[in-house]
Amino acid sequence: MMELILGIGVGAFVIYSGFNIAYLVSMRRTSERLGELVRNSEGNLNRTLEGLASTLENLRTISGNVSDVTEDVRQISQTVANVERVMRESLVQMQERFGDAAEANIAGLRAGITTGVAALVRNLQEERRDDHERGTGKT
Repeated sequence: MMELILGIGVGAFVIYSGFNIAYLVSMRRTSERLGELVRNSEGNLNRTLEGLASTLENLRTISGNVSDVTEDVRQISQTVANVERVMRESLVQMQERFGDAAEANIAGLRAGITTGVAALVRNLQEERRDDHERGTGKT
């Protein structure tokens, strides 16, 4: 019986050893491929990191330029707003001046027309009276 147990143990050990050997060979191949990948990637990775560093530097420069342009646009918009405010104030002042001048002209024109109409009516009444007194009145 001992021989049978010993035979089963040896058989199990041989099968276990076969699987282990196959597993170890597979691990070795995987390890070699991983080593090749690391060696190949190392050069590419270094170049990629260098490119990334220069790209980040360019991005920093661009963002600085954008900040400068934004500041310039802000100053221009403030200047335009100030010009618009000054023009609006000037327009209001011009309207007030022209309004006052127009009112004075209209008042003078009104007074002149009123005086002229009153003088015309007075002259017509006097002429009628004169005609009536002379007897040459028109009927």
